[in-house]
Amino acid sequence: MLLRIDSDRVIFSVRMYRDRPGVRVLDRHGRETHFDLGGRFANFRLAPDGTLLLRHDTGVAIVDPASHFAMRELIETELAHHDASWSVSFFDALVDTQKGYFARFKLDDVALSHDPETGPTNAVLMPDRQRVVVTIHKTAHVAIFDPVARTTELLPLLVGQGGASEAVVVGSDFWFICYDRFCCLDLKTGAFRASEVLQPQFYDAEHRLNTSGFVGVPRFSKSLSNWLLPRPFSGDILIVSGESLTPVSRIATGGRPYDAVEFEGGSLLILDYPFDVVRAAHVSDAVSI
Repeated sequence: MLLRIDSDRVIFSVRMYRDRPGVRVLDRHGRETHFDLGGRFANFRLAPDGTLLLRHDTGVAIVDPASHFAMRELIETELAHHDASWSVSFFDALVDTQKGYFARFKLDDVALSHDPETGPTNAVLMPDRQRVVVTIHKTAHVAIFDPVARTTELLPLLVGQGGASEAVVVGSDFWFICYDRFCCLDLKTGAFRASEVLQPQFYDAEHRLNTSGFVGVPRFSKSLSNWLLPRPFSGDILIVSGESLTPVSRIATGGRPYDAVEFEGGSLLILDYPFDVVRAAHVSDAVSI
């Protein structure tokens, strides 16, 4: 949702509803500016070395935020002709930032084995830098897809039908949200861990009933050595242990926090759901549970 691009700024990684072409940039205080990207829409990824990449309608470009988002187009190649490790993946493309190439791929939709009313939502590059992990909407498995061999392996999530979302790979671990739980899947062994429900039911005044809600984007906090889990329907951010997947403290924020980016010094820039309000907090606001 948000990508930190330097010591003081973040961008919206994808086009938001009703956004005009270009990219929205927020500083750590929530002040917004805009760059037009030559009429293209935001669809960004960050490579492990910090390179900012834009997937657009005709290809992939390296973008330099320090030079008013100047772009350098990458060269397209064929998957079978590329002998290096990839740096990052989009939903339909792999990118080698060192050599300046990208290659397109297409998922095997039949092998993903999802309901006709659902579908894949993201493809995250695995540690082997050759395959991708595919998340699928409202589906109780993720898929390991090899774009060259075109093989698909399904790994069960074992926690309801929420499907995986807001996923990130750290080492061999695949961390993600399954609606109201925080989960971890070991991509080497297939071992799966899930938290208890982190967002309790709440009263929906519009429909006059109790209903369930989801949690937001998981972010690892270096200063707290634990994960930040925003809760849009509880007005706070949980600090969750990566070892036990249980909350250890919380930061009361008010509003509907969905994503939170941490800057040096521990300040947080928080994006509210439905993505129209930003607010500030600090990791020092955390109170033990």
